[in-house]
Amino acid sequence: MKNSKMLYVLIGIIILLSVVIINFFNLINFGEDEELIYFVSKTSSENSTFWHSVERGVGVAADELGVELIFIGPEKESDLDHQVRLVEEGILLHPTAIILASSDFTYLSEVSRKVIKNDIIFITVDSDVDIADKHSFIATNNFKAAKQLGEEMVRLLDGEGLVGIISHLEGTTSSSSRIEGFREGLKASQQIECIDNIEYSNNDASIAYEKTLLLMKTHPDIKGFFGTNEATLIGIAEAIDDLSLKGKVYIVGFDISAIAASYIEKDVIQSIVVQRPFNMGYLSVMEAYRLSTTSGVPANIDVDIVIINKENLFNEENQKFLIPYLE
Repeated sequence: MKNSKMLYVLIGIIILLSVVIINFFNLINFGEDEELIYFVSKTSSENSTFWHSVERGVGVAADELGVELIFIGPEKESDLDHQVRLVEEGILLHPTAIILASSDFTYLSEVSRKVIKNDIIFITVDSDVDIADKHSFIATNNFKAAKQLGEEMVRLLDGEGLVGIISHLEGTTSSSSRIEGFREGLKASQQIECIDNIEYSNNDASIAYEKTLLLMKTHPDIKGFFGTNEATLIGIAEAIDDLSLKGKVYIVGFDISAIAASYIEKDVIQSIVVQRPFNMGYLSVMEAYRLSTTSGVPANIDVDIVIINKENLFNEENQKFLIPYLE
């Protein structure tokens, strides 16, 4: 009888151990099979309306596909070493895809090539990197959009005047493409002159503010400014407003926010190219999924833009750019 009881106890222990072991290996397999999308943003700053909108788009797509998501970035857009470290950390996780919004065209090239060498799907968003390896790139056509703003500046100035450019970060493809496009648009008039020296704000509104004051001091005949991103545009607008030059100096630029919209209302800013950052983030995850589940080849995806001014600021379809939950 005792032997029978011992046998039953042993069988029970074996069954229990079997269940524990099976569950343990199931957990391991689940962790291996679960798809992970690792997104390295230009910045994680709470002050960046644009990148928070990108993050929302990424999150919605990840939820729809049922994949795990890590969205991360340095506090400052100019912190290139931190961005490189974040990509390196992502490689160690060996995710399905690493999506990178690079803050420099060349500085992140080596680590980008390392992503591809580790057989990880690599996608760039907003700004590209200098690598020969094929990869998908999702962004606004910055040259084309900025050219439209250049042509708009010509119209605002009636074809003549001096214009200054303050850009967000030297070395990014978004910055260089926007500068080139804007200058191309200005060629619509031979009487428009553009200051050769490009100032940079390092994505800091306070620096853009000081740069604007300095340019107005050294070139008091400036009639227009082009700001290449949200922080830069706001810094320019604050300076021109404080100098009481509204209606005398015209401003155009990239990326909307509640503050930028208020300057449109006050006639300090005349026109803003609004990208579709939510769409940019959403499409990047969908592209990663496409490449991971099909034999498709990497693609360049152009994200549409809209130009907002005082006339169309309060149109219903444009309010979603100011009220995040409407996206």
